This record gives sequence, C-alpha cells and structure tokens, in this order.
Amino acid sequence: MMMHERADMMIGVKGSELKAVITTDIDLEHEACEDVENILFYVTPNASCMPLEREGLALVYADKGVDSTSLAKILAKNHIRGYWVYPVHKSCKASYEDIARCVFELLLLSNMSKPVRVLGKCRKRRLSIDSCTRLLRYIMAPIESLNIATVDFERPEYILRIEIVHDIAAISLYQASEERLFKVQRI
Repeated sequence: MMMHERADMMIGVKGSELKAVITTDIDLEHEACEDVENILFYVTPNASCMPLEREGLALVYADKGVDSTSLAKILAKNHIRGYWVYPVHKSCKASYEDIARCVFELLLLSNMSKPVRVLGKCRKRRLSIDSCTRLLRYIMAPIESLNIATVDFERPEYILRIEIVHDIAAISLYQASEERLFKVQRI
C-alpha cells in the first residue's frame, strides 16, 4: 500500500484524528516520527506518527479529545527532527468545496468576535488543488462578503493555514502571535 493511500485512510480512523503536520528534511521523516512518538508516549498514549517517505512530511494522529494546538507546541519545543509543527483543527478531502466548507465551519464555530482579521496561508503538495492563490480567493471572498472575516496582510489577528497533503486538506486557525511557537526549537 502506498504511503498516500495510508494517509487518506487515516482521515476516518475511528477515535483518531489528524492533529499535526510536521515538515522535516527529506529522508528524515522516520526519525521525526520516532521523536514524536517518544515525546507523545508521555502526553497521550494513543498518538501515532506516519512518515510520508521522500516528501519531508510526517502526520501526527491522536484521540479526538487531544488539543492540536497544545500538541503542536509541545512537539515544537522538544527538539524533534523537523522545522515546523502545524496544528490541525479540521481535516477534509482536498477539494475547493470541501475546504471551503471546513473553513466556514472552523470560523463560525470559533468563539472569536466577528469579523476577524485573517491572513490565509496555503501550501500544496501534489496536484489535488491546482493553485493555493486561487483556493484562498475562492474561500476568502464569500467569508468577507458575509462579514465573518476580513483579509489583512499587514496586521492579521489570526492565521488560516491550509496544508494540502495528497488528497487531504489539513486546516488550522490560530492567533498570528502564536505562529513562532510552531517553529521547532533546535539545539
């Protein structure tokens, strides 16, 4: 079974959710996962890490009740072999419509006062989405017209991050001031 097929299957694993996306060097994916599993053994017993070989990525899964932002911060400050640990607050199939639905749900269910100043960031790996710029325009135009959020390139309050990994969209929404906390601290 190919690695991306395993990743697609993990979206629906009962009791387990995608909680973080880790960027690392190509060929260090397994080592990053080793680090993650050693750290999370003491934090949450049912966590697992799936290396995406030759892609410089690892996906972290944990129980539904685990807070992805806290998990990402714990991993980032514990010197794993990676560069960034992005929390995942919602994941879905990587299509324009599914991603837009997930972003709307994430924004509407948040306890932020609306409209919120947001900066969208997107990174795609593979061809399931043709353009991150086009995707962000597709998502942000209706959100702005409904007065849920405004796009702010200068002083955003929140970052809306969309990581496209094969056929999965990993979406997170966090305070802009927190972004530096997801950068892995190196020794």
